[in-house]
Amino acid sequence: MALEAVKPGVYRLPVVGRTVTLIILREVEPCPRNALWEIFSFEAAKVFAGADTYRWRRDYHVPILEQIYQRYREVGIPMAYTFEDFKREWTRQKLAEMTPEERVRGLPPEERLRGLPPEERLRGLPPEERVRGLPPEELVRSLRPEDRLLGLSNEELVRLKDLLERRTSGQR
Repeated sequence: MALEAVKPGVYRLPVVGRTVTLIILREVEPCPRNALWEIFSFEAAKVFAGADTYRWRRDYHVPILEQIYQRYREVGIPMAYTFEDFKREWTRQKLAEMTPEERVRGLPPEERLRGLPPEERLRGLPPEERVRGLPPEELVRSLRPEDRLLGLSNEELVRLKDLLERRTSGQR
């Protein structure tokens, strides 16, 4: 039985009338098409290079990579670049690919607005929407008495004067 080298890290071996392809992971050429093999090479530098280069087809494949890293830790392969580092980097990459709507989907309004000053939160809203839901007492509380009268027509001012006179005279 003789090994036939096909390319770096790939060999053919005739066994019982069949040909078996043998891949020696630490010998495969480091390139994008071999990224997945690098992840399984048990050499920290190659594992991280492979993980960084390989394009996972589904987001749910990432837990597979997490399990591989955990196994490497269990058998004592030094991993200076942790899985947490990888997840952080992967998340940043995924966020950059998402639309703003996709990024905030699922966040409660309080979290989406956290850190924004009140004037920024209200920017673009017409005045009637900014005060919607507030009771009248609360709306006028912060105004000086003379400012409370601004915007009233002459008819409204006369009506208000009549109401005040009745109230102060004890009539309702």
